[in-house]
This record gives sequence, C-alpha cells and structure tokens, in this order.
Amino acid sequence: MSEASRSAPRSTPAPGRPLAIVAGVTMFFIALQFVLAGYGIFERQYHKADDGWFEPHQAVGYLTILSIIAVLVVALVTRQERGVVLRAVALVVLGVLQPLLAGLGGDTSPWYGVLHAAVAVAIAAIDGVLIGQGIRASARS
Repeated sequence: MSEASRSAPRSTPAPGRPLAIVAGVTMFFIALQFVLAGYGIFERQYHKADDGWFEPHQAVGYLTILSIIAVLVVALVTRQERGVVLRAVALVVLGVLQPLLAGLGGDTSPWYGVLHAAVAVAIAAIDGVLIGQGIRASARS
C-alpha cells in the first residue's frame, strides 16, 4: 500500500446499514424496557405485591447495555464519522449509569429513579439519531 493511498481521504461514505440495524435492535430493547417498567409499576400498584415483575426489566436492561456496546463497536468497525462515534460513546456511558441509578433509586432516594427514567429517554433519543444517521449513510452509499 502506497503512502498516498493510506493518507487519501475515503471516497465512499461509511456503510450505514449495519449501524442502522444494530441501533434499531437497541431501540427495540429500549421500547421493551419502557413496557416492562410500566407493567412492573402497575402490577405492584394494583396487586400490592412485589412478586418479581421488575426482574424482566432488569434482565432486558443488561441486554440493552450489551446492544448499546454493539452500537459503539459497529460505529468503530465501520469507521463512522466522529459525531456518530461520539454519540455511540455517550450511549455507552449513559447505559452503564442506568443500573447504578436504578439501584440508588431503590436504596436511597426516589429521585435517582426519576433520573434513571430521564436518562432512558435520553438514551432513546440518541439512539434514534444514530438510526437516522445510519439510514442516511446507507442511502448515500
């Protein structure tokens, strides 16, 4: 490989389809998280029992974090532009914070639980932007 070919700018855009697919799978997990959390809250409210309805939410939460990490890996492997990679890094940071916030919300102050929900909305928003960027990059190539 010559020096000129290594330093020449890439003439084709980064493939966006893998990013859109992995970010789309992540969005599915995020939506499922909201459903499971809502079900757990109303199950506890109406049946006055803590019979483990948040356990599926917790389990899918860890799958969601793995999916978020996959978004970052795909962004890096497919050599996405800097903004895409930075958004993917932000997703990982926020995703890793989620179990901590949930634990603090259950053990200390409910405001951490509120922050847990707000961060989930931010994660969904950033992931939605990444889906759009992946679709646009796919359309360009």
